[in-house]
Amino acid sequence: MNQIAVDRLILASEALIAALDGHDVAAIEAALPAFGQCVADLKTPGGGLPSPGLPARLKQALALADAARARVRYLADRTQQRIDMLAAAAGRFDCTPATYGRPSR
Repeated sequence: MNQIAVDRLILASEALIAALDGHDVAAIEAALPAFGQCVADLKTPGGGLPSPGLPARLKQALALADAARARVRYLADRTQQRIDMLAAAAGRFDCTPATYGRPSR
C-alpha cells in the first residue's frame, strides 16, 4: 500500500462527502466511480517501503469513508420516509408501513 493511493482515497472521499452534503446528484454520480477505483487501487499491492505518515493518513481515510457511509444511510432513510409519506397521502397503505422503522440488517 502506498501513500499516493491513500491520498487519492482521501480526496475521493472528500469529493463524495461534498457531493452528498450538496445534494448534487450529478456530482454524486461522478464521485462514486472515482471512490470505488481508489478503494480498488488500495487492494493492489504497492512497492516500496511505507512512509512514516501512512498510518495517520489511513486513519483519516477510514474516518472520511465512515462519514460518507453515514451520510448515504441518512439520505437513504430520508428518501424512504418521503416515499412512505407520499404513498400514505395517496391512500396507498398497501405499499407503505404504518409507522417508520429502519430495516433489519
